[in-house]
Amino acid sequence: MPYTIPNLPRIQRALLKWHDADGMHAPWRDSRDPYEALVAAVMAQQTQMSRVMVLYERFIAAFPTVEALAAASVGDVIRVWKGMGYNQRAVRLHNAARTIVRDGWPQDAASLATIDGVGPFTAAIIASYAFNQPAACVDTNVVRILTRLAGDETLGGKRLQDLADACMTGPAAAEPARWNQTLMDYGARICTSRPKCNECVVSKYCATYTRAQTPGGEVPHLSPKLVADTRTPYRMRPTTDDRQPKTKFEHTPRYFRGRIIDALRDLPPGKTFRIEDLPARIANEVTPAADEVEAWVTALEKSGLIERRGNRLRLPH
Repeated sequence: MPYTIPNLPRIQRALLKWHDADGMHAPWRDSRDPYEALVAAVMAQQTQMSRVMVLYERFIAAFPTVEALAAASVGDVIRVWKGMGYNQRAVRLHNAARTIVRDGWPQDAASLATIDGVGPFTAAIIASYAFNQPAACVDTNVVRILTRLAGDETLGGKRLQDLADACMTGPAAAEPARWNQTLMDYGARICTSRPKCNECVVSKYCATYTRAQTPGGEVPHLSPKLVADTRTPYRMRPTTDDRQPKTKFEHTPRYFRGRIIDALRDLPPGKTFRIEDLPARIANEVTPAADEVEAWVTALEKSGLIERRGNRLRLPH
């Protein structure tokens, strides 16, 4: 049975009114440029918006159009991507730009999602922001709001997307970009992992909040104490995994792969260095073994992030 959210028109009006006063302003939201929406959406994957806001301007200054990005080398894109992390996103963004320059901009989310490096969420961003299409974006912020309003935080997959699509009606359908922005901003600011229920403009319509108010109806993140006083921090009970010793990030393969990319970024374009020199270049309190470095280099080469010629490495041309 499909999920619904009672009082949806009232919820939409209240949230859109909140967004008028407190929503985030960003250049890619105002421009209605599909390229700017693409860049921002890819940057926002797994990166805090505060970092995106700073680095977005630098990236657009370097590659002001989709044509400029497509014409650049992968190595140049990776260099400008410095500070964003998850460097594979830069390669996917570059691939998407080349596809778009070759084939043109699709305007609906389904077609946009077929472009290598775009995906459903980014496709919905572009379709709604640039082309005013009623495409529902679903990120972690949107998930929290919709599942809490519906009263089932286990909801996911197709049923969750169906719920998001069903909410793209009335005023949301008239302004799909603003509705998507509203949900993402509200999830980031109010309906957070530790929700500010006392500040919520739709708490009276929220099934999860209502359940937390009833005797015996407490839910983990909405304890009566938190609902009554948001100044009191709520601490989630640690899971078994949370209590296990964790490997320091600086000792993980992901960290060292990033260090390899950073070392190559520091080289002038076209220059190389030997793979044998890598352990010393990327060492911290741990110096990785040669076989570990070889595995990381192989993985980076397979991902299109580096090039190897014999025993010498560089960023892709």
